[in-house]
Amino acid sequence: MKNKLHVTIFSLLCITSSFSAFGQDSSYPNRPIKIIVPYAAGGGADNLARTIGQKLGPLLGQTVVVENKPGASTQSGTLAVVKAPADGYTLLMGTANLATNPALFEKLPYDTQKDLAPIALITKVPVYIFVTNNSNIKTVSDLLAKAKSTPNGLSYATPGNGSSAHLAGELFKNNSKSNLQHIPYKGSSEATTALIGDQVQLSFDNYGPIMAQVKAGNAVPIAIAMPTRSSITPNVPTLKELGYPMEAYAWWGILAPAGTPNNIVERLNTAIQTTLNDSEVRENLQRQGVQIVNSTPTEFAEHIKAETIKWSQVTKQANIKAQ
Repeated sequence: MKNKLHVTIFSLLCITSSFSAFGQDSSYPNRPIKIIVPYAAGGGADNLARTIGQKLGPLLGQTVVVENKPGASTQSGTLAVVKAPADGYTLLMGTANLATNPALFEKLPYDTQKDLAPIALITKVPVYIFVTNNSNIKTVSDLLAKAKSTPNGLSYATPGNGSSAHLAGELFKNNSKSNLQHIPYKGSSEATTALIGDQVQLSFDNYGPIMAQVKAGNAVPIAIAMPTRSSITPNVPTLKELGYPMEAYAWWGILAPAGTPNNIVERLNTAIQTTLNDSEVRENLQRQGVQIVNSTPTEFAEHIKAETIKWSQVTKQANIKAQ
């Protein structure tokens, strides 16, 4: 009799505990949510976080605030999220650095694939090859021929050492066996100025930062490092079409601390997908040359793993280290 009583009490406690936990998770969110952006205000990741946050707030019934925490190649902001409670109230606007930093730094204060819970990959931002309008390089074939005939090779600008654009340049250099010399700058603005000022022969970068110069007729994209052409630049061929089947892009996505309850992760994923289907958001991002992605948490996790492997191979082959 006693044993039956103990079993009954134990069962009731378990059920009560389950309901309590369910009730706690099902009430999410019941206070403001914070998205940490590991960059300074005003950049692409910051703008995306604020755009997404403005739409997520009404969907979730809570205010979504954006906090900028730049430093150490996104490590400062990322670590702040890793150390936060796994309750869904502190999120990370993650970037391609989550996949490239493990390849560039010998030691990180966190393990991306163990300490973070991917929620949704939001965008892919393709890397292009740009030249100036008055350049005698009009195509990738011209680029390769010019690089071969130039003793010291051609110099190309990027927004910085270890950036997605830099890694794309090194991958193209390796695949095409071309003589290219990397010149890193402190951001896309400086890299674009160097290109337009003929300080370099070409540039690897995303479309958004150079869009104004393209529209003004000063810069010309001659290839995109994606499997298919972009709707914003339909006349620009892919490197795959030209015989170099490589894919390179920056990306942004939302993550939470590892251990965040699955139902919260799924709730956030659903809300983010709804936000990305908003016509205003889609038009805003597409105008910037950003490709919108609809992913599940599992697909996002697999994406980070694959990107980490790919860029680790590139950095090792090109002997690229963080500076």
